[in-house]
Amino acid sequence: MSKPHVAVIFGGRSVEHEVSVITGYQALEALDRNRWNPFPVYIARDNVWFIGDRLESISFFRQEHPPLGDLTRVLPCPDAARGKLVLMEARPGALRRPKSVVIDCAIPATHGTYGEDGRLQGLLEMAGVPYAGSGVTGSAVGMDKLLTKAVLARAALPFIDYRAVTSDIFAADPDAILTQLESDLSFPLMVKPAVLGSSVAVTRADTRDELRAALDLARRFGDRILVEKALDDPTEINCAVLDGDPPVPSVLEQPVSGGSLLTFDEKYRGEGRKGKQKSAISHQPSASRIDIPVCSPSTVTKGMASLKRLIPAPIPDELTQRIRQMAVDAFTETQAGGVARVDFLIAQAGAIYVNEINNIPGSFAFYLWEYMGRSFRELLDRMIERAFEVNKRRNRTTYAFEANLLAGR
Repeated sequence: MSKPHVAVIFGGRSVEHEVSVITGYQALEALDRNRWNPFPVYIARDNVWFIGDRLESISFFRQEHPPLGDLTRVLPCPDAARGKLVLMEARPGALRRPKSVVIDCAIPATHGTYGEDGRLQGLLEMAGVPYAGSGVTGSAVGMDKLLTKAVLARAALPFIDYRAVTSDIFAADPDAILTQLESDLSFPLMVKPAVLGSSVAVTRADTRDELRAALDLARRFGDRILVEKALDDPTEINCAVLDGDPPVPSVLEQPVSGGSLLTFDEKYRGEGRKGKQKSAISHQPSASRIDIPVCSPSTVTKGMASLKRLIPAPIPDELTQRIRQMAVDAFTETQAGGVARVDFLIAQAGAIYVNEINNIPGSFAFYLWEYMGRSFRELLDRMIERAFEVNKRRNRTTYAFEANLLAGR
């Protein structure tokens, strides 16, 4: 029996494009080639799909302008009758048969818009292809911070007080919006695009002028904006959850940043300031700061693995178990799947808040599972196995209903 063709899909039309490339190559290196036949599928910034031998090495993307002409442009063609996604060459020659590749299972490594928000997942479901990670609903909810908060509210899970602002309403009367936000929440405030990740365009505002500038920045990245009450020196705690019956929470991590806001550079370039992060939680002496190794020595670009972190998070056992359970609850209520990471903020007074859910976390948060004894390869195996399980369950659903509405028309 031939090995399933597993496509690792990365890139995409997103501000997190390069982060996605890193995660994709980390997965390609870690996949068990004795069980799977993995191959890379690259989605360019304009959403054009490519395959090709040049994609076998991340060095292709280290060039200032990667020569996409060296790749084969393909069109994703759903073949629901076979439960396959076929990648057909987009511009075949007149005298030759077009190239085609069949995808038996997909691992979306596409962070951000068009890849993490349910749109790519919808295409894969149209084709009937098993895919790792959250489904259409879970992806859409997790990617949209305002939808996430609505679901958390129904589940009675705690989150920071917030207000939603639309770009058009702010542009029509910015002073009225600023006054309303100052009245409802008061400074300091955090301003974020409602649908974005990797700390892009996330700004702290301590004054009215800073708030105006933050809203102007955020609305460049989307029509809907989230404005939250800012916490003073919160402790960030993250917990990944692996889909299963029941879902399994990971060890906790405490990212180490140079200030109260973890920046893009700190996440992906490891450019945090020196010194310890302030924490509202009493530290356990067993925790140590570590640099997480990548899955293979050949991977020079580390992605999320370059972020300094404390593993396990140096907090009391009772609080650890409480956060792990909250992570599972948030994962379940938002209909997440595969591997997702739930991020928490702990205020100085001790209150715990669910901050956000990452349906495709950077590097698939493999370092949290490695600490628990599950290798990156084993994690990917489980994600693929779960993808086939979920797809089999999905195929049991009835989609036809005979009503004879067209008879005689």
